[in-house]
This record gives sequence, C-alpha cells and structure tokens, in this order.
Amino acid sequence: MSKQSTQLFHYIIRMNKEDSAFFYFQLEANDGICFYSTLEHPHHAQYRDIELKGDILLREEMKHILNECAKKFKLDILVDETIADKKGSL
Repeated sequence: MSKQSTQLFHYIIRMNKEDSAFFYFQLEANDGICFYSTLEHPHHAQYRDIELKGDILLREEMKHILNECAKKFKLDILVDETIADKKGSL
C-alpha cells in the first residue's frame, strides 16, 4: 500500500493559449502527478487558467514541472496553496 497524505497542493496558473497544448502534453507525460482542468474563460481569450490539484507528497515534482515550463514561456501562478483532501472531491 502506498503512502498517502491528507493534504493536496492546489495551483491555479495562467498562460497564453498558444502555450497550453505544450503544458497539457507535459502533464500527460507525467501521468499521475495531479488532476487538472481548464477553468472557464471568455470565448476569445488569449489565455488559459488551469487548476492543478495533487497529493502534497508530489508538490516538489509539480514545482519542478512549473519551473521548467516557465523557462520556455510566460506562466503566472495565481493560486499556490495547500488544501485538505476531501476524499472523492478531486
């Protein structure tokens, strides 16, 4: 049985629409690091806000992905917090 935490990391990040496909590819390549979803945005918006949630034990790995992506394109972290894991609510 794997070790699990009762806390989650929670990020909301913003990036240019044109960079979002590469970012989603990175998340897919790092399967299991987090759950993610694109937040609603105006129809013609040139940005994407993406919500990321994952086990706090994987926070450093997620930070590494964010830092490496930030070297390639502009990425703003709008929310960076720790939240309680409400089982089944991800």
